[in-house]
Amino acid sequence: MVFLFGFRKVIVGVITLVLTFSAGSTVQRAALVLQDANEEPGAPPVPPGAVRLVNFVWHEGRVAICAEEPGTPIERGNRLVARTRVWVRDGNAIKKLATGLGSCDPAWSPDGSKLAVVDLDGLWLLSSDLLQTTHVFDAGQRDTPVDQFIDRTITGPRWSPDGTTIAFLVSNQTTGWVEVVDARTGDTLFSSEPEIYDFAWSPDSESLRFGSRVVRLPELRD
Repeated sequence: MVFLFGFRKVIVGVITLVLTFSAGSTVQRAALVLQDANEEPGAPPVPPGAVRLVNFVWHEGRVAICAEEPGTPIERGNRLVARTRVWVRDGNAIKKLATGLGSCDPAWSPDGSKLAVVDLDGLWLLSSDLLQTTHVFDAGQRDTPVDQFIDRTITGPRWSPDGTTIAFLVSNQTTGWVEVVDARTGDTLFSSEPEIYDFAWSPDSESLRFGSRVVRLPELRD
């Protein structure tokens, strides 16, 4: 899907270049038109019923939007969580996802076939048509007694460039770290040490960078 889309944009650029030459304009103008075609649109409108945008991400004309709804924050343990939800807009159509309160930080897979979303319960993956939902990471600490249940907060999911794994930030009341899961099975492949609050993928999807330090990840099992 990505290749065909990119090929279409190249054709548009070539046609623009030919028309520009026929009009006696400069090659620079054609290059600027092609550059504009490659740029993503800006911020989408606030979804119906929401009060403000939180974040959003585009993929080939579709945009996944996290926005805050009116109402008092959600009390979860000793934390207050904003009433955020996620919508997907495709042209003039917009759909509110069925993930839970606190849903946010949408992230399209590189090929657009999946959408990752976090909420109070953890990390979810939705199919491109938004009809199939899979819970791939549970935010709850299951080894804690029910009356002492402490939730972890999941934020900032980022797909590996090859679309096989997802890394995200996890935090509790004390510290933060990075987890990496298999996008197919939800199996945890890697957990960083504490006090890690940011990361970046390597282009080959085999390593994560934490500041100046690079950590190679274990290989996926077939």
